[in-house]
Amino acid sequence: MNRWLVRLLFLLAVGGVMGSAVWNNIATNRLIEQATGTDRAQQTAALTALAQRDDFFDLLQSRKLPARMRVAQGVEAMNNADGVKIALAMLRDPAPRVRDRFLETLKRIGKGNLAAVAEGLKNGDAKVRNGTVQAMIALGEESIPHALKMFEDSGGRAAATEVLAYFGSKSVQGLLEILRTKEDERLRLDTIASLGRIGDRRATDAILPYLSLPVEKRRVVLSALGSIADPRTEGELTRALRSPDEDPDARAQVALGLGAIGTPDALRALKDALADLNLTVADAAALGLQRADAKALPYLAEAARSSNPTVRRRAASALGGIRATQAAQLLGVLLDDDAPEVRRAAADALGKVGRPEAVPLLIRALSHPDGGVAQNAARSLAQIGEPAVNPLIQTLSSPNETVAYLAAQALSQIPAAEPALLTAARNPETRLYALMALIERNSAAAVPLLQQAARAENSALRALAQRGLQQLSP
Repeated sequence: MNRWLVRLLFLLAVGGVMGSAVWNNIATNRLIEQATGTDRAQQTAALTALAQRDDFFDLLQSRKLPARMRVAQGVEAMNNADGVKIALAMLRDPAPRVRDRFLETLKRIGKGNLAAVAEGLKNGDAKVRNGTVQAMIALGEESIPHALKMFEDSGGRAAATEVLAYFGSKSVQGLLEILRTKEDERLRLDTIASLGRIGDRRATDAILPYLSLPVEKRRVVLSALGSIADPRTEGELTRALRSPDEDPDARAQVALGLGAIGTPDALRALKDALADLNLTVADAAALGLQRADAKALPYLAEAARSSNPTVRRRAASALGGIRATQAAQLLGVLLDDDAPEVRRAAADALGKVGRPEAVPLLIRALSHPDGGVAQNAARSLAQIGEPAVNPLIQTLSSPNETVAYLAAQALSQIPAAEPALLTAARNPETRLYALMALIERNSAAAVPLLQQAARAENSALRALAQRGLQQLSP
């Protein structure tokens, strides 16, 4: 008797569990149907219930795209923290349309729910973090206090920094307050880095005391001061640039800062750093001098006369970022440097200078015996563009086939050159290489000229024309 009773009780228990599971499954399906449906009252109630479950995202993902899109309307009707929680989760959706729709939803309901929106800054999914950053930026300066609060959380700090950096100087006071009141050293260093990224000089006095930190932590401080480029820190930055004991990446940032400060002492230190044994620092010194623009020209002229070819090459690279006649003149001298790497750097830099004065120098360089110089000169002439067109057209008739070919290559890359090339293609002296450039440009206007050239006596011209017609034929 007892055995049958035990069996009965067991069957009843199993049936109860199975019945409960079936009932829960029915209830869950009904809840999802309502959450993705069109009845707004039912939808908001269902979404509120779903938001309390850990698996709500997976449940919503079980529905097709149109149904998932409808959830956004319900979330907007909720307009509360639970709605924000759902919208943030839906930024993980694999469909870009769904993610974009819920990003708009966050922007619409986020104004009154910024604390909930900010939670997305520490989400483990990069799409959620990035979407949260975009939403908080769109929601305006009211996002700053919430981003500052999340900045204190190590999990949300990186994404919060993006929000704070976007608002720039408006974030500075809050970051300075964190630096003044918080004891956590990692938080302080990250705050200094963020202040450096913003680059507001109001942070200088608060950051300077941290130069006493050990070298491995001082690099953050030096990088920040280099980014801020406050003239009051010139002495500290110069000492750091000259010190091989400091972190190389920090010294590189310092070099850029000294370029922005641009005083004679700062520029002299940068000129000396062109010979630094650390390549990162030396290259950054060239960029720093470039950043100083015309003020750096006397120091770059001195560097261009250095006995060290590496220094001369870096001087040439720096001159390429300075759009001044003197920069072109200095580079013209370096075109004939003894070291091939200097000559090639000079030919390349003249295109970046972009001055009309560079054109005759580069035309001459097309016939340089160093092929690297000639090729870089052609690329630079193409970069200069329209001012180089007429000199290049004249060069198409050069008896030196390599020079004429390089001129054609340069012209093929200048959109404004096409009318002049069509004219040059009718001139027997420039016809061959003008057509070559037009073919390279895929110029449909060249077809009649190519048809004429296909009947020419010159075999090289005929072959070129036939190839061009095959390429340009519809």
